[in-house]
Amino acid sequence: MQGELQPHLHVSPSKAARSRGGTGTMRHRLGTLGQQATLFAVSSAVFLGALIGAVPANAQSTDVQPSERSFMVSLRQANSWIVPVSKEAPARTTNAAISNAGKDIFEGHSRLDVDLLKAAGELGVVLPNDVSSENQALINEMAERTGDNHDRAYATIVRQAQGSLLVMATQTRATTQNTTIRTLAHQAVQMLVRTMAPLENTGLVDPSALELVATKAQVNAVHILGQKIEPSDRELLVLLTQHSLWQKPASRESSDRARDAKVRKVASQLAAEHTQLVSAVTEAASQIGVNLPSEPTTEQKSWANAISSSSGDELDRMFANLSRAADGSLIIQVAQARATTKSAPVRNAAQTGLTLLLKHMLLLEGTGLVKSNSLLMTDAPAIVGPKPNTSPAPQPDDSPTSIGFLTGIAVLVVAGAGTLWLVRAVGHHGEHRR
Repeated sequence: MQGELQPHLHVSPSKAARSRGGTGTMRHRLGTLGQQATLFAVSSAVFLGALIGAVPANAQSTDVQPSERSFMVSLRQANSWIVPVSKEAPARTTNAAISNAGKDIFEGHSRLDVDLLKAAGELGVVLPNDVSSENQALINEMAERTGDNHDRAYATIVRQAQGSLLVMATQTRATTQNTTIRTLAHQAVQMLVRTMAPLENTGLVDPSALELVATKAQVNAVHILGQKIEPSDRELLVLLTQHSLWQKPASRESSDRARDAKVRKVASQLAAEHTQLVSAVTEAASQIGVNLPSEPTTEQKSWANAISSSSGDELDRMFANLSRAADGSLIIQVAQARATTKSAPVRNAAQTGLTLLLKHMLLLEGTGLVKSNSLLMTDAPAIVGPKPNTSPAPQPDDSPTSIGFLTGIAVLVVAGAGTLWLVRAVGHHGEHRR
């Protein structure tokens, strides 16, 4: 393979006879080739360096933030006792629902722990290998329980732990710029949403234990537009309704007017699936007697207007970034409500909302247009007012991605020009030597 990459150089006997400096010329040319290769390698490295750190959010940094490290450590610690306790659950119960829930939770957390260890290895994050004394005591205590005493304790403490993990995983999923951690958090949320419901459906979870999850969730309460959100059941249904009232028509319009075919497809899917969300929220509201709004908020109207007043590539970017920012902000509140509510109708609505928002975030990120500063509405791009009917010349994009890309292009052009000049100068010098 190495021989195939080496240039095949040949000097004819006649040329060697005409020039006493044939060997010297060959060495000079090989030296020049080395200079060209070095210059191109350096210029390419500078170009790639200009691009790194200035790419969309779906291909962002590898740095691990303290909150992300905390999430990984907390997940590892929870798995250290949930996995063995769930493995033993089927053997310690005669309740088929607890047995099935235990099997699902054991398999889910076991697979997640494998993914967690793999991600930690890739990122250089050190995770605890030993079970803490507190968690070991919990394992020992559960091993002594039998029958209904075991079942109620298992359902309550595992569900409580999963609720805390759900809030942390969702917040990490919504905010991280690290693609490895984003994937891990996405898998964690999916697994938790899937395994929490069967455990709750056993009817053995102590509702009062969910209040502790709410206290923990408030420690990391996200600030949305300057307000600390602690959604109640009614507030959750109102927030989900208002979200659909602006994003569904905005998605429908974008599915028709977006320039990028991928954006049109994603927008069409979002518009269709908001019908499912509206149905789930409306059913929950009718069951608990909540009056739902008929219009989005003034701010949400401004987001929809910003998309409507845009066109072409700008519309694509505006739709992707505003929608992803709104989804990322809302999903954290939905996760808190899903973990803490004692209302079955609201829990079902939150379950639907969490599932769809998680899916929509992934679809929007898949367009490649979502920037890292658009993950939450607090950091969303500034919304411009309606444009006049005239078509102004495209304005330069001063985003980090564009600046880095253009800088890299400029460096590469200059380096290429320098290489060309060097080649010509060497060739000209060689002609004079002949």
